[in-house]
Amino acid sequence: MIIKNEIAQIEFKNAGAEITSFKLINNDTEFMWQGDAKYWSGRNPILFPMVGSTYDKILHIDGKEFTMDNHGFCRKVDFKCEGSTENSITFSYEANDITLKQYPYDFKISVTYTLIGAKCLISYDIDNRGNDEMPFNFGLHPAFNCPIDPTKKFTDYSVDFACIENQDFNHVLNNEDKINLDHELFVANPTLFFKNTNSPYITLTDGKYSVKVECAGYRYLAIWTPSDAPFVCLEPWHSKGDFEKVVCEFKDREGTLILKPKTSFTTQYSIEISCK
Repeated sequence: MIIKNEIAQIEFKNAGAEITSFKLINNDTEFMWQGDAKYWSGRNPILFPMVGSTYDKILHIDGKEFTMDNHGFCRKVDFKCEGSTENSITFSYEANDITLKQYPYDFKISVTYTLIGAKCLISYDIDNRGNDEMPFNFGLHPAFNCPIDPTKKFTDYSVDFACIENQDFNHVLNNEDKINLDHELFVANPTLFFKNTNSPYITLTDGKYSVKVECAGYRYLAIWTPSDAPFVCLEPWHSKGDFEKVVCEFKDREGTLILKPKTSFTTQYSIEISCK
C-alpha cells in the first residue's frame, strides 16, 4: 500500500499499521529503518494500550491481573485498511477475544496517515466503546536509518532540539539544544528519557539529510538505539513504563490516561524528511 505525491512516497503494511518506507522521489533515499532481527525487527510500532511495561510485568485492573508483551499488542496485530486516497490512508483495529484476555476493555483504534509535501501527518483516534472508564497508555516508536546517507557514520549525526533544554539526564542535555550521537552514549543509558521538554519538535540530521519529528503536546520523549545499531528511534510518548518499583492499579500509574465511556481520545504528530 502506497501514498505519494510529486515530492515523497510512503509504503505501509497491515501488520501493526506500520510505515515500511518513506522516501524522497528525487533521490530514492530511504529514511525509515527497515527492520533487522540482528538489532531490532520493529520499525515504527504503535504503543497501545501499554508503553514499555509495568514493574512486575502485570496490569492490575480492578483487583485482577492481566499480562501482555512489552509495549502492548498493537505492534503485533494486523490492522484493517479502512480506505485510502492518493495521499492518505486509514487503518483500524478493534477489541476481540484475544485482546480482552490481556486488556479487558472494548476499544477501537484508528490511525490516518496524510502526506503533505515531504511531511507525513499521523493522527490517532482511540474509542472507548464500553460502559466503564478505560485506562490506557499511548506512545509512538518510529525508527530512522542512522546513517541516512550510507556514506556517513552514526557519529556524523545529531538530534537537534528546537529549544534549549535543561534536562540533565546523566549530563545528556544541560542547557543545550543538541545531542551528538555516539553509541557509547547509549551504553550507560539504553533509553534517553525526557519529561516535559520545551521543544515542539526534534530533528535527526547530518547537516544534509534530516528527519523532523513533532513532539508538541506529548508529556515524554524517548531516544533509543541498541548497541552498534544503524538506526535511532525518536519517540513521543503520552505515557511511560516503570523505571523503578511501582505498586498500584494500572489506572493510578504515572502517565496512564483515562477515557470516559463512549468517548474518544485523539492525538497526532508528524514526520518530515528533507535533503538540502
